[in-house]
Amino acid sequence: MKENVTLEDVAKRAKVSRATVSRAVNTPESVSPEALKRINKAIADMHYVPNRHARALTGVRSQTIGLIFFHDIKTLFHTAFWGHVINPIYEKLSERGYDLQIIAHARKSDKPSSDFLGNEYPDDIAQKISEYNVDGFIVVGQAPNNLESIFRQVRTPMIAFGAPFASTSTISWVDTDNKVGGKSAVEFLIKKKRKKIGMITGGLEQSWSVARFEGYKKGLATAGIEYDPSLVEHSINTYSSAASLTERLMHRRHDIDAIFAGNDEIAFAVIQTLKELNYSVGSDVLVMGFDDTNRAMQTYPHITTMAQDFEKIGESLVSGLLKKMNGEKVTSKKITPKLIVRDSA
Repeated sequence: MKENVTLEDVAKRAKVSRATVSRAVNTPESVSPEALKRINKAIADMHYVPNRHARALTGVRSQTIGLIFFHDIKTLFHTAFWGHVINPIYEKLSERGYDLQIIAHARKSDKPSSDFLGNEYPDDIAQKISEYNVDGFIVVGQAPNNLESIFRQVRTPMIAFGAPFASTSTISWVDTDNKVGGKSAVEFLIKKKRKKIGMITGGLEQSWSVARFEGYKKGLATAGIEYDPSLVEHSINTYSSAASLTERLMHRRHDIDAIFAGNDEIAFAVIQTLKELNYSVGSDVLVMGFDDTNRAMQTYPHITTMAQDFEKIGESLVSGLLKKMNGEKVTSKKITPKLIVRDSA
């Protein structure tokens, strides 16, 4: 069976013209019942999936953008972060007359995220994605390592939130400059006269977390402070993991006077745990977060954090995707985060 069945292949099998197949796909009422029956049989036999990008080029658009959420759907509702990401995307699309369809794809493996390799999705995921009647895709979440390969098969314009691990990737993306943000966080803590700065990362399986960790190390190096691995723990980005690692870190290193948390969710867990251990947060130990989600204001002291510019991210994702849908070249972009000073540091 041919890997990428085209409109021409279906037309040849059904013994009709390419234009007739196109009409059968887009406006079936305009095709005779006999021809439509042959075309539908050919489509089924050949496993043909209409190329939405080709339809867009002919002016037939659904005015709908698919947001593919590569994660368990419960994560979408259990953490504040994704609301901050998705809402600006929705607003920017609405301003341009597009609807947003949220599509969740959880990985097939039940391994914890610490074992996640990024490619554990159903083998037919490209086929499934191709079947959505949308004009383009915005990809968020724990994208597969083979995302580039998947979208070569899908052949629908796409853009991703988050830089890929591979520097050679041709995927268009928008991301916060997480390395710069991590460095800025550490520099802020150093200016506060802190010398033993610990870090609890969000793990080393996702590019944003790795970049923030690299920024942490660069911030130390710039200040002439030697990196000490005993000051670092790698969480699996959950409250329970971050809390237990905070306790372990503080028991191991009593001299810690600041902690840079990989994100605000982790910072929240760090602060709660430090208070349970009778540390004064903001005095004994300073705590820095990252993202500036609602979580930053849901504990006391309120979290000092590196804020992602979600409005600018949303605008860049939407404008970039629409350019790709019109056949324009799009350059990937990093957006610099901003320091928000509150009470935790």
